[in-house]
Amino acid sequence: MLGVIKLNEKKVLKLVDEILADPWQVDIQKLFEASVNEPDEIKKNLYDSLYTYILQKRQEAIINHPGFVI
Repeated sequence: MLGVIKLNEKKVLKLVDEILADPWQVDIQKLFEASVNEPDEIKKNLYDSLYTYILQKRQEAIINHPGFVI
């Protein structure tokens, strides 16, 4: 093999599910920093996508909160 790392797919999916389940429990600053500082383009895109998703979910929660006024 050429150094291929086999990941436990169920473990990875469980971690992603936990991150996406409650956007308020994620340290969004760490995701942003990981995205900015990651040299691997694929990982950088993953961190960026997670950051954008978490930010969007937080914004939706705030906007949909009763009494929110623009």
